[in-house]
Amino acid sequence: MRCAVAAVALGLAGECSAFCASPAGALPARAAVSSAACGRATPLGVTMAAKKSIFVDEAALLKEQGFARSPEDLIARAKTFLESRGGFGADPALMADEFKFMGPVVGPLSKDAFVKAIGSVDMETAFPDFQGEFYAFSVDPFEGNRVWYIARGRGTNTGPLPPFAPAATNRPLENPPQACSLTFNEEGLVTKYTIGYVMDRTVGTTGGLGGLYGVLYSIGKPLPFPEAKPWKMSKRYRLFNKVVACAHMRARASARARAHARSLDHNLKRIHMRPRTRAHDDALTHTPPQRTPNAGG
Repeated sequence: MRCAVAAVALGLAGECSAFCASPAGALPARAAVSSAACGRATPLGVTMAAKKSIFVDEAALLKEQGFARSPEDLIARAKTFLESRGGFGADPALMADEFKFMGPVVGPLSKDAFVKAIGSVDMETAFPDFQGEFYAFSVDPFEGNRVWYIARGRGTNTGPLPPFAPAATNRPLENPPQACSLTFNEEGLVTKYTIGYVMDRTVGTTGGLGGLYGVLYSIGKPLPFPEAKPWKMSKRYRLFNKVVACAHMRARASARARAHARSLDHNLKRIHMRPRTRAHDDALTHTPPQRTPNAGG
């Protein structure tokens, strides 16, 4: 039980606040994003560091990166790469020799392995009406040679998708929003390609899956292993949640008991500290007179 409570405490702990320790002018661009000046003096004369802003100065960070190619050039190259395969990108001429492909489960795949794998999937035949939807292209301010974008897409499976679906299923496909990226070298060639990181698993028809796994699930042909199927809570996770809920109930009951004890103690103290009156003292010290037997009786 204590282990479960400790795990929850660690998992739900708030983020630590970052503070700057020198004048803003002496900080690099990454640290100089705070709108407040450092070294704020208190009435007691103690100097306290001002809290940094949670919003980064993207332009300053990109300038600090100093990558050889501009953000505009990188975004244009990213779009060219994607268009080379109808939204999937597979032109070997646009890839560096050290190219790597990575998804949430698949990869890393080398250049040759990726070209071979993507070439075996004929999406144009399987989804003649497929419409890719790519947007929100931007260069990562922390990695000046990396372009991020969001990918969606929709279509209908009206053709075969061998070897997974030898015949059309006529089922619709709607991809959820997926975070994807392309990383470039100074020659403008792609060195890393990442796709399939679903941003909202409640959107679309893929059961929250990205990439090819989501496509196959959407048309009713999921691959036969857990990674290619929608997320399902494990027995251990379900047990963990029950243990945590029990721990929370015990903690609340203990808190209520402590509050009740404090309230009772406070009321007793008020009774003992209440000022006594003369009538109250007399009532406490008065002894009823003893009746003496009647001599004549």
